[in-house]
Amino acid sequence: MTEQAPGIALLACDAGQRQQLVQVLSTFGYRIVSAEDPASLQPEDLAQIKVDAWLLELADESPLTEWLLEHSDVPVLLGAGEIPAADCEDYPRWQCRLYGKLQPLLGTPAQGQAPSLAAPPTPNPEAHPICVWVLGASLGGPSAVKRFLDTLPASLPLAFVYAQHIDPGFEQQLPQVIGRQNDWKILNCRPGSRLQAGEVLVVPINRQLGFAEDGTLAVSDEPWPGPYQPSIETVLDLVSRQFGPACGAIIFSGMGEDGVAACGRLRQQGSEVWTQDTVSAACATMPGAVLDAGFSHRQGSPEELAAALERWLAREWSAAS
Repeated sequence: MTEQAPGIALLACDAGQRQQLVQVLSTFGYRIVSAEDPASLQPEDLAQIKVDAWLLELADESPLTEWLLEHSDVPVLLGAGEIPAADCEDYPRWQCRLYGKLQPLLGTPAQGQAPSLAAPPTPNPEAHPICVWVLGASLGGPSAVKRFLDTLPASLPLAFVYAQHIDPGFEQQLPQVIGRQNDWKILNCRPGSRLQAGEVLVVPINRQLGFAEDGTLAVSDEPWPGPYQPSIETVLDLVSRQFGPACGAIIFSGMGEDGVAACGRLRQQGSEVWTQDTVSAACATMPGAVLDAGFSHRQGSPEELAAALERWLAREWSAAS
């Protein structure tokens, strides 16, 4: 007798998203028990649906979500994430993220196909890092970024571009300030060099950073556009063009709203955008603006964000055995 595949009930408001998720979950080998329009259901209807897990894409205030969180005796997964276009480079990573949430809870179906990514190459000090993330900060930023880097291993296949609103007189001191007590290589910009894994590049305050066609660093004497020096908005767009989609951003403590619109553009291309939470930030205005705009995937303290990034890298770049 063939063992029955684990059953999933799907609640998604958008009909197109619902259809896509049904197809993907079925490809994984899971059994779709229910995929009704949530608008047609009442909380008491959910008690009649016998499943092994629920997958929800509902508004936060949905009474269906509230009922399941209170009464369900099986796992309830909140959100499958934004679904990239099927021909987008980030689509396989999205599939792996979703499968990575389901498989530990439900096991591996006997039938179906697990998603996979190619294994990353072994980091080569002469090559580009696999991922480049922007660390954006203003008031209270150096302390937060230092806590983040102190927690995160420097051996990861990852590099950072650190854009900090600060007086130009402190630019040369930033590597010493944030590099103590961790193994990250904190560097002021050296034109002609290449960004490598294990490095944190401090963005110049009064000069624009750029990348040549071959990936080497370039610096212009032109000031940054807009009211902020450096312009986190411009840095985010620059890194997105040069390294996307293998890039992301974390917005730490700071004043103002520099970078909000560019964070939205990162989201649209499928890249991660995270923010420091209001509890741990010395000034929560800047990360709060990104969060209020709906562009933050994750919030947390610097230590929590470091741990989450290490897990994210392991999941994103792991190959199926």
